[in-house]
Amino acid sequence: MNESPVAGLPSALPQRRWQMFATLRLVLEFALLFTGTVVAKEVLASTVTVSYPNLLWLPVAVLTLQNGLASALAAAIIATTLQYASGLPPQLLGEDIYSYIGRIAAEPIAWTCFALIFGHIRSRQIAHAAGLETQLAERNEQCAAVAELCDDLRRRVEVLERQIAAAGQLSNADMAQAIIELHHARWDDFTDRLRRFVVLMTGCPEFAIHLLRADTLALALQPADDQRPRMAGPISRGDPLFEAIVKDRRILSARRPADSTILAGGAVMAGPISPDMSPEDVIGMFSIGGASPEDCSDDFERRFSLALAEVSRLAAHLMLIERWQAAAAGISNGHGGTEEAEISLPDAGGDEPRKNPPVALARQVALQ
Repeated sequence: MNESPVAGLPSALPQRRWQMFATLRLVLEFALLFTGTVVAKEVLASTVTVSYPNLLWLPVAVLTLQNGLASALAAAIIATTLQYASGLPPQLLGEDIYSYIGRIAAEPIAWTCFALIFGHIRSRQIAHAAGLETQLAERNEQCAAVAELCDDLRRRVEVLERQIAAAGQLSNADMAQAIIELHHARWDDFTDRLRRFVVLMTGCPEFAIHLLRADTLALALQPADDQRPRMAGPISRGDPLFEAIVKDRRILSARRPADSTILAGGAVMAGPISPDMSPEDVIGMFSIGGASPEDCSDDFERRFSLALAEVSRLAAHLMLIERWQAAAAGISNGHGGTEEAEISLPDAGGDEPRKNPPVALARQVALQ
């Protein structure tokens, strides 16, 4: 109970500042309009003998039509005060008291009536416009919520369709074929075959492979543009995700509340990539997404562990891809030569290595 006023204080500060700004702007408008009108009235009084129409009608009309009833009444009162600030006009000869009162009260009464009638109309217009703006803001929020819900439902339907199709058609032969094709993939179709393997194994269309470069997990491999993962940026040392993957070598799952906080909605599961020759070393991170944890199968974590183990067996391929990217980036930035790069590429059709320029390799692989 004691925390509610403190919690609402930050949201109330901008509103108070806006009210102060609106009040200051209104006072400035009154001062400028009436000051300019009084100066113009004094200048005209010394040059023109005709005193009608009274120039004080100008601020009264402008403030009434702009701000509504309250400003209109205030303008009428100020105009009356300025009209007779130097004293009441003298009574004319042959003019009785009723004619005199009518003459000096005519314009103040006219200003007040004008302020009441047109100020009330203007106030109703302002209130109606504010109500329409509120309704429009509510409709926009509702539309945004509905659009987000539709997008989430569409993603869930796609995941369920893939899971149903995989459960009804997937066989051991299909999985074995996907693994064989992945290990015999060329560098121009490595990403597509890896995506097919991930979808068959986990049912998730999105995946990302980050490789450890110095103290940062940098993105090295991801699907095409229509299936890009949410966790696509670099992950630096000190980030809880970096510490959990690289230091603790943990497999994170969004089904566990603590792991879900670390993943922050960027992936459903993530785990460390370790080469077969040195399983204690971590060279990168493998993560999958594009599905809700509630929609995944019961053995989803076991399937991810199997997929992670298969990706770890491709550690040499992934490290070679990183070398290609570094070589291609060096030439594109003007730091490389024009000669062919001495990078040996394993050919799926034979034992002899082949050599390609880094620029050509970048066009073939199209990793990003």
